[in-house]
Amino acid sequence: MFENGYFVISLDFELRWGSYSWDTNHAYDANVLGARTAIPDILQTFKAHQIHATWATVGALFAKSKSDILGANKQYFVDTPIAHISEFLKECEELGENELIDPSHYALSLIEQIRETEHQEIGLHTYSHFYCLDNKEAAKSFQKDISAALAMMKAQNIVPKSFVFPRNQFNPALLEVLKRSGMNIVRGNENHFLYREREESQENKLHRALRLLDSYVNISGYHTFSPDSCLKQDVVNIPSSRFLRPYMKKARYLERLKLQRIKKAMRHASEHGEVFHLWFHPHNFGINIKENIAMLQEICEYYEYLKHEFGFESITMQELAQKVERKEDTL
Repeated sequence: MFENGYFVISLDFELRWGSYSWDTNHAYDANVLGARTAIPDILQTFKAHQIHATWATVGALFAKSKSDILGANKQYFVDTPIAHISEFLKECEELGENELIDPSHYALSLIEQIRETEHQEIGLHTYSHFYCLDNKEAAKSFQKDISAALAMMKAQNIVPKSFVFPRNQFNPALLEVLKRSGMNIVRGNENHFLYREREESQENKLHRALRLLDSYVNISGYHTFSPDSCLKQDVVNIPSSRFLRPYMKKARYLERLKLQRIKKAMRHASEHGEVFHLWFHPHNFGINIKENIAMLQEICEYYEYLKHEFGFESITMQELAQKVERKEDTL
């Protein structure tokens, strides 16, 4: 039994690599580019409230130049005839030469800001935003993708320990690949049919509508959990509890309900020695930045209240995994 509860925040850091497969007309570019403004504000908020967070980052964002990415593609993706890699390679044809010219595909300066901010962990979100259920022959192609990402990160002296599946397409068959690559910490999904991992073709409007409603009204539960439940077969699975849905002007009158939903789950975790795991994308904050940062600020302030009252502790995915593994070693 752990003495206090834990507050985990993870961010899926993607920029354009998270939208190229569906945003062929670049309609989402305002969000993508706006994330570059939002990220320093997010980091400042985390710093002000001593928030520990895990940034699961797409490997291609670590590239310094177009030649870095094209070189990795040539090394790892020759003879990889799957639709996703074909889409990725096509997107690479649009690349500018570097971050200054093409700020939607490169992010090394932002990654440095994250590294320089105390209590921030940099994890991995695949190299190409690889869909781990949609792609057939996933294991072989996935290994190539992970190898490309690790090589790109190694050049920046970063060795990731935590991993987040793009689109939450959690695939147990790929855990061995991750373990062999040095990552045994993953973010799983909420234990409810609305959030069950599924291929994109299996998603439907009803699922999306119910998940939207669940952000404001408690349909599926708090999704807090005991840290002891995370460790299974040498993998520490730290499932998500709640997606931090961004501010929407059309739904602004429901913002209080959304925040109350999150706060109640945070309090439940703090009172019962459980984990509450909140996640979002920086590009979710790319528009309505002021309102989104204010929302994050309120959540962080409530965390500080729970820390004072119940000993609630902010912690990265890796830090929580270390606590879980240390406890297992003492049993």
